[in-house]
Amino acid sequence: MMNLIKMECYKLRTSKLFMILLAVAFAANLLFSLGAQMLPKLFVPNMPVEATPLSSVLAQPFGLSLLMIIVFVSAVSFMSLDYSGGFIKNIAGQVGDRGKIVIAKFIAVGIHNLIFFIVGVISSLLGTLIAGQITADAAVMSGILTLLLKWFLSMALCSILLFFAVGIRNKTLATIIGVVLSLNALSLAYLGVNTLVANVFKINDFDFGSFMPDALMNSVSVVNNELVVNAIVVGAAFIAVFVILTYITFKKRDVK
Repeated sequence: MMNLIKMECYKLRTSKLFMILLAVAFAANLLFSLGAQMLPKLFVPNMPVEATPLSSVLAQPFGLSLLMIIVFVSAVSFMSLDYSGGFIKNIAGQVGDRGKIVIAKFIAVGIHNLIFFIVGVISSLLGTLIAGQITADAAVMSGILTLLLKWFLSMALCSILLFFAVGIRNKTLATIIGVVLSLNALSLAYLGVNTLVANVFKINDFDFGSFMPDALMNSVSVVNNELVVNAIVVGAAFIAVFVILTYITFKKRDVK
């Protein structure tokens, strides 16, 4: 198992696409952070400059949620890397339980996502420091915990992509799903469910989005103590279901 994980990590650090997308994410997030600090000064020159709390930077590694598209596209490309040149068939033939390949891939994707999140924090910090100020507030640890929860939820979303990219081997569909989840495009569907529940069951404070990992990515906050338990339970449930589903599917299908 350790050899499989090492192999996946080696493929990750030697992937040119991963490095390119990492650089793109860094540059885009840096520019967004600079813009968020500088644009208000351009329109209101005499506006007093307020220091940005470090906890808020940590809790929101990507100032623009659309940048998660880069993370998920990179993840899907990495998951599907083995299906060229018959590599996956050669490896699967040497492993007693080829389902372990799925676990190794998922662990490597966890490292992949963590690297992206760290790069997001660094670029956001750098942009804020260049154009503004940062203050180390009392909620720094809560910001770090929020960051880890968002990483955990990104892994829940990647477990869905893992099923489509590795389980049923449809990279295109997995990429489309990743883009949809990144754009928070399902929010209208969640709103429809909320309306249905309110009309049928007369429950007006029901929020279906608080039980879905893509919506929780934008709303969970340890700093404000919002939806923390939901994020942990929902993230764990999605990971368990889709990793197991991928494991079973991958073992049953012929490796080509």
